[in-house]
Amino acid sequence: MERCTTCSTPLADGGRCVTCEAAAEGLAVLTRSGYASVREVMSLLEAEGLAPEMEKVPPGRPEEAHHPLWNLYVPRDELERAQAFLRRDWAGLLEDPDAAAAAARGAEGIDLDAGGEIACPACGHRFAVQGAGEVECPECGLGLGAPGESAPDENG
Repeated sequence: MERCTTCSTPLADGGRCVTCEAAAEGLAVLTRSGYASVREVMSLLEAEGLAPEMEKVPPGRPEEAHHPLWNLYVPRDELERAQAFLRRDWAGLLEDPDAAAAAARGAEGIDLDAGGEIACPACGHRFAVQGAGEVECPECGLGLGAPGESAPDENG
């Protein structure tokens, strides 16, 4: 599967990048995830008076043909407001300090392509990325993907 050289999104028919096309229309990617997660966040943003949009991403891996990923966009001028709302919303759900720390680690993102040591977004365990295959936290088992397969919101 070919990927966009700008944002790593899998390319659609004709070499089009849905993410870059959306950016050209003034939209910013807020997240990329499965349909249910994106739809839930979209509903929260709409209730806040924001104008989110979602779009199916072309499959980048065989399993995504059956379980596609979706981009969630907001107009570029609403991005900071959307991010601030989601941080507040999630903070309200995260009264446990360990959960709040995990959310902060998740928001930072990780760069599997950089190599070296990373911190697991879920448990905080630090470990070195080795090889080009799927990366999994040796402490908690969280699957982190594979180098070269990051989504736009995973590029810290």
